[in-house]
Amino acid sequence: MRTGDVVGGRYELEDARGSGSGGMVWSAFDRKLKRRVALKRPHAAADEADRARFRREAETAAQVHHPNAVAIFDTVDADDCWLVMEHLPADSLDKVLAARGALPPERVARIGVQIAGALAAVHAKNIVHRDVKPGNILVTDDGLAKLTDFGISIWREGTRTDDGRISGTPSYTAPEVASGYPAGRTSDVFSLGATLFAAVEGEPPFGHGEPHEVLRRARRGEIPPMRQAGPLTPLLAEMLRKRPETRPTADEVRSRLKEIVGDWEPPQAQPSAPARARRPLQAAAGALVVAAVVAGALAWQNRAPAASPPAPRADLIGDERTADVCALLDLARLRRFGKPEIDTTQGNFNRCDAMIDVGAAKPVDVEVQVITRTSRGVQGRPGEILEEPSETSECDRTVVVDDVYAVRVSTKLKNPPLDLCTVETTAIDGVLATLAAGPLPRRATPFPEGSLAHVDACTLLDAKSLATLAGIDAGKAVNVFGHWGCKWFDSVGGPGINLRYDQHMAQELPEGSLVDLGGHPGYVKVEVGTTKGCTVNIPHRPARVAQRATIDLVVLTVAGDRPNADYCPRAQSLATVAAANLPS
Repeated sequence: MRTGDVVGGRYELEDARGSGSGGMVWSAFDRKLKRRVALKRPHAAADEADRARFRREAETAAQVHHPNAVAIFDTVDADDCWLVMEHLPADSLDKVLAARGALPPERVARIGVQIAGALAAVHAKNIVHRDVKPGNILVTDDGLAKLTDFGISIWREGTRTDDGRISGTPSYTAPEVASGYPAGRTSDVFSLGATLFAAVEGEPPFGHGEPHEVLRRARRGEIPPMRQAGPLTPLLAEMLRKRPETRPTADEVRSRLKEIVGDWEPPQAQPSAPARARRPLQAAAGALVVAAVVAGALAWQNRAPAASPPAPRADLIGDERTADVCALLDLARLRRFGKPEIDTTQGNFNRCDAMIDVGAAKPVDVEVQVITRTSRGVQGRPGEILEEPSETSECDRTVVVDDVYAVRVSTKLKNPPLDLCTVETTAIDGVLATLAAGPLPRRATPFPEGSLAHVDACTLLDAKSLATLAGIDAGKAVNVFGHWGCKWFDSVGGPGINLRYDQHMAQELPEGSLVDLGGHPGYVKVEVGTTKGCTVNIPHRPARVAQRATIDLVVLTVAGDRPNADYCPRAQSLATVAAANLPS
């Protein structure tokens, strides 16, 4: 699905708002009632089980009418299964915590009194939410909080589906649910207590990590001492008791939080404006921060940017070959998800990765690349954050820096134990802060002798070799960044050429079948998946340079819309020219 698509003949999609365990959420415009709504669908194509679950969510949530519970208006079964929900221009609490860290007890109490009231209304309808956590609480800048995502809730009276399966999110799971007992009202209260604990202490009571390890700690029910909860400490201690029958009810929690917040009253939700302009995605930093990258104040926002953005700053990126891309990764921000480490060997020289140990078999890889906008055809205005199509194992966004540059951020891990887009939002906040402080710092360590970082990639193919592809203009090479990658596009719709540098472990062979490139070894690989083309990998091992743990590769791809193998002869011919032009 893309921006502009119409769902059910009525709802026009605007922006992908985020992804969680229940599915993808979009903002959309209701053409019939002229209002903005939120649409949610499963990650994969909906089968009958998905449709039944989503209809159950709608039926369940429709039973609850409370100012602090997100309302569900409708369902759409055409094409995919969609829920039509109230649109609230707000961040989820987990994004707020990722951006700002632990919150003051007074603010946490104000959030808690609203969610406890919504939860009391849920329980009054004999409904158990089953997944109360920061990611399912929306918080506006003026303090309104709403409970959302009834995707795994059970309408106990109607369905009788209490089967003892563990559901919810491990870090906020009650001890009895972690032990395999059915979720109930008291486990919802525990999860709310764990959520408020995380908000005020900066970490959930059972920590983060591999799900089975978190659940093991949850089963023991050992809560660390609270150090920052202040007046919330006694109530949170009761909500987090190991024995379910000793916890207060949601309504009792609401009443006691009301005593803490005093005369403060929650604000009322404002109706969604019918404005139609496409807007940047909202960031954890808040919806009222103005997006102005080029003025040194780049941030996300949820409303239209200033009508007259400041003039571009020529010094923001500076010399491409000395710019420190790794400075865009703020490890301090990412540390809340696990131990992060910088890795500069994962790809091109315009790329840097933060590998975060989250307790899984492999780390979460947060990759940042600085690119020229023309190399990827990046649209949008300075300050805009663009959502890229991605699977559940990846979250991919692009920050438009100015008229020339963009920063692409990709967060990846197969079968992740946490929401990758939450990690990516935190990473992007670090990117924005670095750019706002500008200019980008310089590399502390120069590239080693013999590195391809010193070689202009655009010079490896000459006009004669490029002329063998009709429509390619040798004089119109597109620099990706630092002249470490070069692209030639076909002006008549034929195949294009992408030549770039990569890094590879010295002891491992590159992918592909070994071929001779005029005395240089090369490895030919027919592309699979969405890419139509053929790639040749050329290892660069200059004889006069001492061996290192990694070697540089020249990666040359010829791609178009014909069968992949058709491009291999031309790719191999061009790779032979590029290999001959490499320094010895």
